[in-house]
Amino acid sequence: MLARSRTESSIISINSTSESGSGNAEEASALATPRKLRTFHSDNQLESPSERPPTPSPSRPRLVDDVSSPPLRPSIVSTSTNVRTYAGKSRSFLVALPQSQAGNFGLESHSAALIDDNGTIHGESQEDDFDMRESYTELRERWGVDASEDDPRPLSPVRASPSPKGKGKKRKGLREEAPAKVLPYGMMNDLKSITELRSKGESRRFWDEVGYLFEGLDANGALGVRRGSALEIVTKLCDVEFARRAKTTDFLGRAWEVLREAGAGDGDKVLDSILAFYAALVARDLADLLDLVSKSDFAPTLHRMLASLERTNDPLWLISSNAGSAELKAAGISKAEVTQLSSLQRLVRKKSGLFEECDMISSRLLVSHALAVISPSAHTVSHLPALLHSLHAELHPLPSRVHAYTSGLSLFPPQGPSSYMDTPSLLHLDNCLRLLDSYLIGSWSIHSEDISALPANLDELRDQENVKALVALCISCTIIQLDKDLEDYRPVAGKCIETALRVLINLTHDDVPWCQAVLDEDLSISAIMHLIVMAQRQRRLLEKQLDADEADEDAGDDASPWLDRMCLALGLLTNLVQAVPDARAAIGDARLDFDCPGKRGCIRGCRCPRRISALHCLAQVYAQHLDSASELDVVVRGHMAILFGLLMDRAPGNQQVLLEALPGPSDREKLGVLLQHAQDFTVFYVALTRKMAQARNRDHDDNSDAEEVEAGSGDLPATRVLRDSKGEAVARSVIAFLRRLRDQGG
Repeated sequence: MLARSRTESSIISINSTSESGSGNAEEASALATPRKLRTFHSDNQLESPSERPPTPSPSRPRLVDDVSSPPLRPSIVSTSTNVRTYAGKSRSFLVALPQSQAGNFGLESHSAALIDDNGTIHGESQEDDFDMRESYTELRERWGVDASEDDPRPLSPVRASPSPKGKGKKRKGLREEAPAKVLPYGMMNDLKSITELRSKGESRRFWDEVGYLFEGLDANGALGVRRGSALEIVTKLCDVEFARRAKTTDFLGRAWEVLREAGAGDGDKVLDSILAFYAALVARDLADLLDLVSKSDFAPTLHRMLASLERTNDPLWLISSNAGSAELKAAGISKAEVTQLSSLQRLVRKKSGLFEECDMISSRLLVSHALAVISPSAHTVSHLPALLHSLHAELHPLPSRVHAYTSGLSLFPPQGPSSYMDTPSLLHLDNCLRLLDSYLIGSWSIHSEDISALPANLDELRDQENVKALVALCISCTIIQLDKDLEDYRPVAGKCIETALRVLINLTHDDVPWCQAVLDEDLSISAIMHLIVMAQRQRRLLEKQLDADEADEDAGDDASPWLDRMCLALGLLTNLVQAVPDARAAIGDARLDFDCPGKRGCIRGCRCPRRISALHCLAQVYAQHLDSASELDVVVRGHMAILFGLLMDRAPGNQQVLLEALPGPSDREKLGVLLQHAQDFTVFYVALTRKMAQARNRDHDDNSDAEEVEAGSGDLPATRVLRDSKGEAVARSVIAFLRRLRDQGG
């Protein structure tokens, strides 16, 4: 296909005079009528003439097929720019031949054609290219083809081998034999599995697809481009298939780094909100989250963002609350940012699957959601001020909302341009309380330099406003459980009650100032007693429906949370009675109806006509657990026996009321039953605390060699064991009191 249709003098030269002596008439007629040039073949163009086999005519090459053509002599093509080749010099079909072999082809007479008038040799560069051309082996070694990580059998290094003719002589180019590789048992070869190769190829294709996203997050790029690329990343992570492929690569860690380099987490409202959403998406898988936390500034960045977010400046909260343009402008949100934030808010609500449809989306909720999922050891005491600030700001409107509810208004204001100021985020509150609870039980990392700051942090928590707000939270969640108009908020309200009670139990455990602060709150005793009675009533109702086959299959699961809430409320009441003697009188003076429906007028104190003493209500709860053989009921009645002993100790009035209210034919038998239940509970409590102490000691030993564990952090397990042993001592003192009281009555 490369042959020309017409012969040119610049390509081929025909010397008719040199062939006239042959005397062949056919050749003469061929010279008179030249025909199309055909391809000719030489046996070996690079060998000397002496090595070629003899041919009938040494001066003529052997034709591939019998074609009448004039005798041709190859000539050297000029390297001038006027010569056209197939695709330039780099892909020319003309092979460069060394000048030293020109005589073998009869090219001496044409060597002069290579030299122009100025004496320049045009064939010299091609001869140099021929002499300097690298072999494929040298090219592979230079470019590291055989050293690629994808090559399961890398080539061995080249070494010189000794010549068979002499010991001192060596030959180049022989490769060293690779040592025999020992394979594991059952492996036939060391090739990569098809699964590994497929996974690696899929990962490379994935990186090729998402590479443009990282390019758009260049720190030097336009802010709009960075925001758009960041939004595209979180949009793709909402897709299940994309999230699965991202987990198999280092995409999550790399994306966090790129987002931080692009300015996310440094004050830009859109990028910060996207970074918070990204953290919440990663928190869906605990393994991915732990890996990201260990390799980046994940926890410190989110705590810093949490400290700066409130209801008045939370971008996603303002968008979700339909805040007006004046409120958005006061928060520093422009119209262009409103469009992007609205898209992000819809994405979080509809495609992420993180929250329910009724949940209010906010940036601080996304941050606290991610922080509550990670391991508590990732938090340090230096993060506590940011957490307390956010918790206090979120609890602030609750006391006023409870007061508004008792006066006839709704618990939460109707949605409007200014409703965001008086509406708390219950999910965010639950996350913050869970973080605080993990700190109070000693799960955070505490360094030696942070130990001195612990008392100051606890003193800040003891502020009366915080106590009032926590009690108001329990009351608000109880209202939600009973109000049919707030039925959508019941699941999150139930979680908030349990978390708030756990925090109050940890704060009041053997802490007289905190117990006194709780007792000083007017609504605390009535709220705790109402919660105990309501939880027992709801649990009994669900159990009766389940026994009568009138309830759904999930009725048993619905009854369990009510039992948990009742036990937590009993634990808080026990802490108050144990630490403050005045708590006995406060509980004895409280009055409520066991069947109180929890109307608005009963929030500050039950006003039902059939109200009785709070001690009688506790006795009814205890009596309903006497006939049950459930292990949980055994624990509940044992705990209540300890509580009754504390209430009767040095309180003759309480002793008389309780002995009258408890079931039994005589006071001696009533005290004997209480004594037996208290002893059973003490045995259970001692065994439980020992197992918990052993588990804590194992965890402490496992973490003792870690770099983040300082000398001061080892004091926390010992403190917890001391508190548990003190609880055992209190239980044994109650047993001794009940035994003495029984013997005296007998």
